Amino acid sequence: MKETIQLGITLMIVTLIAGAALALTNQFTYEHIINNQKSAIEKSLSVVITADYFEESDNYFKAYDKDNNFVGMVYMIEAQGYSSIIKALVGISDNKITGVDIVEQLETPGLGANIVESEFKDQFIGKTADQVLLKKDGGEIDGVTGATISSIAITDAIKKVIEQDAITEASPMSKPEETNQTGIIIEDNITEEVNITE
Repeated sequence: MKETIQLGITLMIVTLIAGAALALTNQFTYEHIINNQKSAIEKSLSVVITADYFEESDNYFKAYDKDNNFVGMVYMIEAQGYSSIIKALVGISDNKITGVDIVEQLETPGLGANIVESEFKDQFIGKTADQVLLKKDGGEIDGVTGATISSIAITDAIKKVIEQDAITEASPMSKPEETNQTGIIIEDNITEEVNITE
């Protein structure tokens, strides 16, 4: 009986120490993880559309050239893949896709994970909503071999966002409102966060 109590106390102490260690690790790594995610998104912005700076909102960015002319939108999308949530950025201008970049995924290596390859992503460039379907469904996109679920997930998410953009294209066309806003300037591969005043 005494040994059982001692074992229980030992297990409790080990559990408390392990829990505290995990909590401390999470505290020190959380900010680093968030910064890495933000950095990945900032790098992807210039991949999916050509612009000089971006105005950020909840789940999209308005893209502008150096003369403050609106050039397009970049949307942040999520899709449930085969084994993970796939996160991507999609650039759209004049109802056509300017680029797609996968910023986060944990799909099966060698299969679904191949959605990050240019061979798959570049197919979307220049496409309109009615073209964004897998070829087996009458569209113009070749799915990744052996990764039907991943291919359908990201293709459907892209199709939905370009259809939504076509519906609401009038509203985001304006320049930044006459208030201080957070923007991102990309110049010579240097990313800088600035306050925009118009």
